[in-house]
Amino acid sequence: MKRFYPLTTSLLALFFFSFSVNAQTYTAVRPGNWQADIPAHSIWDVSGQPPVNCNNCLITINSGVAVTLNTSITLSGNTKLLIGDNTAPGGAQLSVPLSGSGGTSFATGYNIILDNTGGSGASKIVLFDNLSKITVTPTTPASSGMYDGIASSNGGFLKMVGNAPIGFFANGTVQFMGSAVNNPLPGPVTLSAPGTLPIILSSFTAALDNKSVDLNWTTSLEINSDHFTIERSPDAGAHWNVLGTVAAHGLSNLPIDYSFTDAAPAAGTNEYRLVLVDRDGKYAYSGVKTVRAGLVSSVSLYPNPARDYVNITLGGEVAASVSIRLISQSGQLLMEKRVDHAGGTTVALPVGNYPQGNYLILVTGSDGAQQVSKLLISKQ
Repeated sequence: MKRFYPLTTSLLALFFFSFSVNAQTYTAVRPGNWQADIPAHSIWDVSGQPPVNCNNCLITINSGVAVTLNTSITLSGNTKLLIGDNTAPGGAQLSVPLSGSGGTSFATGYNIILDNTGGSGASKIVLFDNLSKITVTPTTPASSGMYDGIASSNGGFLKMVGNAPIGFFANGTVQFMGSAVNNPLPGPVTLSAPGTLPIILSSFTAALDNKSVDLNWTTSLEINSDHFTIERSPDAGAHWNVLGTVAAHGLSNLPIDYSFTDAAPAAGTNEYRLVLVDRDGKYAYSGVKTVRAGLVSSVSLYPNPARDYVNITLGGEVAASVSIRLISQSGQLLMEKRVDHAGGTTVALPVGNYPQGNYLILVTGSDGAQQVSKLLISKQ
């Protein structure tokens, strides 16, 4: 997990401008096998097929072209493999065949190796858009094998996309087992030579809930992740305080939901961020989410469950004007009351005429800040 890779057209533009004009270029312009059985069946343009050890190359699989990986390729130096482009609709695909290689080493497998030996490699595989993908057949008796897929190399090997096992010592023995990393792996995303996929954070939210702030986030892909550190800043990012940690899944190609509650947010405006930490100690930051307590704060209900009346105690600024709404489970507005100079007051709402069940109390300040509380009306 090195960094986030939100792939945009501008990023790709920078990528092309920064790449040396002297790089060897190869383009797959028709579907078929990466390595042709005879030259007449080649999928590549007039530049020919990339060498099996490609150093400082630019390799493109054009949009709409499906390539089957049937050889072992090593990408080193500043090599870029771009799967898909912006010249035509439809994604590109790189796939490992159903039968697999039957290889007994990475040299004999159907794979692409991002070489970072010595720590100097900058090779990358870029999936241009969400229509482009890498596919490795799931584990079956006739599937791709342990040496097939996409891996990074720095003495040993780490399988980035493919079937278990995913880790190998420098001498080739299995280091640790794991399930399939991703099948298929859709774009946009970048795989890089330094060793691991980033965590892909698909969402991160922070919302005020009564006296607490609920943080929720979802990852769509993880590899080598260790934990998330939750940080809060009460002064617009000048200082960050650690609130706690949440253990990460470590390896997943499925969406995983996480949550954390700040039970005692500071008064006023709070900013929140996540620190995504790898097992090797490397880390990256999420975006920042802001929660403002606003004019409404510290709403509490009693009694709860309620029978005839519910008392609503309002914190916040004394001069605040608020509206209090009673809402049914189906979202129907049942009652609304406006209160001026609400801070520090208690408001009683009659609820005896409503059926037993769950309801919501929504308190909204004049600045738009809201707090939602659950209310149970009981007839017992």
